[in-house]
Amino acid sequence: MKSTITFLTILAVFLTFRTYAQVDSTFHCYLLWGQSNMAGGGAGVSIGGSGAGTLNTEDCDTSERVKVLAFCDCRANEFAACPKYNQSRSSDKWYTAYPALHICNEGVSPGDWFAKTMLDSIREDISIGLIPCALSGQALTVFEKGKSGFNIPNWAHPTLANESPYAWMLERCKIAQQTGVIKGMLLHQGESGPGGDQWKNLAKKIFDDLKSDLGLPDTLPVVVGELREGNSMNQTIDQFADSYPRCGLASSQGAGNQSDDAWHFTPEGMRLMGKRYAQGFLALADSVYMPRIGSVGVASHATPRPRTVSAATFSSWNDDARIFSLNGRLVRPEATASDERSPVRPGKVYLVTRGNSGAVRLMMIP
Repeated sequence: MKSTITFLTILAVFLTFRTYAQVDSTFHCYLLWGQSNMAGGGAGVSIGGSGAGTLNTEDCDTSERVKVLAFCDCRANEFAACPKYNQSRSSDKWYTAYPALHICNEGVSPGDWFAKTMLDSIREDISIGLIPCALSGQALTVFEKGKSGFNIPNWAHPTLANESPYAWMLERCKIAQQTGVIKGMLLHQGESGPGGDQWKNLAKKIFDDLKSDLGLPDTLPVVVGELREGNSMNQTIDQFADSYPRCGLASSQGAGNQSDDAWHFTPEGMRLMGKRYAQGFLALADSVYMPRIGSVGVASHATPRPRTVSAATFSSWNDDARIFSLNGRLVRPEATASDERSPVRPGKVYLVTRGNSGAVRLMMIP
């Protein structure tokens, strides 16, 4: 234990840790954007019955591990879809997620079942945050950076009007980054606006702009979804998925549209698309980026996160490690009668350096 560590190094790591202390690296957030099929359009607002708006009880089964950043203000009596969880919501605040994720009176959407499917695969300590930003009936062009004045109708968003949808979406993602980590983006769009190369080029530009403005890596996984089966636009969407970096595809095969609505999936189609978005994402994300159930790895993220190690492991480091509390005081793995230094304690975070590498790590005993 003869290696040294400077106070400035300890202070720098401590300040970095404190800066990000409110960001939970196990709160994984996902942007949901596009238009009405992503928003749950046409999927209705009632439990039971036989119409296109029929939801089943599983649609309203929820988990405290899944949160939604409220799309807009909603009064409690506007939630007819899931009365068991009926509550008011205020825009840009986090709530336990259940339909509707977007406009107050919509039904189930792919985002609902994306989250449910993810919970079946990801490690139990990870929670999910959904950032709904789909605007029903709107072309991809409204999301272009620097553009505004589209007069977004109130049935797509009650207050957005002539503001920039891109700036609004970006700000919501930044809100999510205050407490969590953006892990992916899901897009479903194409029923309105341009197709072909214009769609592909614009989708690329918007994804690239979001990554740049949010400080996200180029390798961030994104998933795009096909329109109703047989739609010629699907060829364009498939080509984009093949050409854009780290991009998955949610196939619409078997996800039928409503009998009286050629544009919108049935509730069962919404569920199926949500599952396929999750499968597409998990195919892109390895077990380090997205720890699976049973995994012991640590989710990767740019912010420091304490590595959890056992007390026995700490004790075994007596000969080649120096352990410091966050205030810079030297501590020891175990208490001894002849040493006045404080012992490490369960649940506390420490700065540890081993050997002569000079590397400092945040570690914690469970």
